[in-house]
Amino acid sequence: MELVLLVWRNLTARFTRSLFTWLGIAVATASMVLFLSFGEGLRQALVSEMGNFGPQIRVVAEGTDVFSPPQPELPPEMLEQIRAMAPELGIRKIIPSVMLVRGGFDPTSSFIFHGLPEGADPRDFYPPAKAAAGRLDPHPDGAVVGAKKAELSKLTLGKPLRLSREVTVPVVGILEPASGLVDSLIFVPLKTLQQVLGTKNYGVFMILLDPDAKVEEVARKLEAAIPGIDAQSTNEALKFAERSLRIGDLIRFGISLVALVVGGLLVANTVMMSVYERTREFGVMRAIGARRRFIFGLVLSEALFLALAGGLAGVLAGVLGSAAINAYTQEAVGLALSAVTPRLALFSMAVALVLGLLAGLLPARGASRIPVTEALGRV
Repeated sequence: MELVLLVWRNLTARFTRSLFTWLGIAVATASMVLFLSFGEGLRQALVSEMGNFGPQIRVVAEGTDVFSPPQPELPPEMLEQIRAMAPELGIRKIIPSVMLVRGGFDPTSSFIFHGLPEGADPRDFYPPAKAAAGRLDPHPDGAVVGAKKAELSKLTLGKPLRLSREVTVPVVGILEPASGLVDSLIFVPLKTLQQVLGTKNYGVFMILLDPDAKVEEVARKLEAAIPGIDAQSTNEALKFAERSLRIGDLIRFGISLVALVVGGLLVANTVMMSVYERTREFGVMRAIGARRRFIFGLVLSEALFLALAGGLAGVLAGVLGSAAINAYTQEAVGLALSAVTPRLALFSMAVALVLGLLAGLLPARGASRIPVTEALGRV
């Protein structure tokens, strides 16, 4: 208790310097929390989306990654090959599709068109999908719009949607709010989208399996039988996404670590200046019986206190910042893209404390080794 009171007295005696040091640590920790929260948020969003996704296998051209819109590179002959194998592999339904992305980064001006063949509707992608207005089937020539997309772009039943200069389709259905991904899509007839793209090829085959079919086994058999494709199962997509997110986490941590190192240097500077100004005080303490390890612990405790207080404030600021980001992304795309988990909060606090410990070791060591006679001789 005596040590805690001494630490508090020494830090408040130099209030302005301690305040700015605390702010530096808080800002650095908040930056790290926010950077890393995007990785956590994306993980949760992906797991949620993939859990609601109907098709178990996604067949694309070889080399297409999970996050890229598939290009129309799969010929019609390939679709017939898969159909011929369907009874043997336990394939219940094959949904050939193409995608068209228009617009920019602003959610209100970006449009993701998903072509559906006859006999397919949004329920094949998201089983709980329901129509809030109009119908679920975009055929023969209409568009079924996700709830969030309809809200942001002010789309109502009957409103025309221009896919190209020559092709326009009316809105024939609006979905109820549901999944973040489906909420942002616009489903149109496959042939209409192929006409816009000027191709008879497909971009992706979505495959639904019988309940007793083995997903990974079916995917491997498809790849072995048909050269030039990637048959990506839901589990494989999640594993690929997890690897990509881990790489992103490392990059974001490296960027935020720069800010944390700056915060650590602020702590080191504050503590070193404090040691220099209190040399005579340390000499008096040594002269009346204080041991070296007490002086060492006192100075180190000051550094750790600043790091702890700054870390706590940074985590709190990160939580508030994450909530503000999610309020925007929920409104824009229907997904929470930031998440401050207990693991992330504890990790951020641990990093802040380690930096505080490293920043305080050298000043603490110097303070504990000041000779008594030299300390008392200073004015």
